[in-house]
Amino acid sequence: MDEHADSPLFRKRAEEIMRRHTLAIVDSVTELGELGLVNKATAQIRVHPAPPMFKLYLINNEETFFGFYPIREHVINFGGETQAIYDLIGKDAILFHHSINDDDTSTGSQYVNQAKTWFDSLWNSVAKDYQR
Repeated sequence: MDEHADSPLFRKRAEEIMRRHTLAIVDSVTELGELGLVNKATAQIRVHPAPPMFKLYLINNEETFFGFYPIREHVINFGGETQAIYDLIGKDAILFHHSINDDDTSTGSQYVNQAKTWFDSLWNSVAKDYQR
């Protein structure tokens, strides 16, 4: 068997990690609203078929945090099976901050606007509502 072939085990593990993290974010956002710490709090999850290669947080269309996922080979145990995989290591991702300012031509303003444009294009085309 090709050691770099598609792995249902890897996909199942990646889906479980995504589910765990995204639902935790939704719970945190909901709690902020319930506690009255923000005026309005909503969160929606959509998924797409492309593998994640980076983190991108877009906050209030004014700030972004971006970081690449380093890829490392290691052995995982998932569902009682052990397998060597190339894995995306999100905990090692260094996040870079960009924010909009008064200068539309600044790197920060351009970065946030382009990140939003990219995000919206994905959200409105191939992304589908996540079915829990």
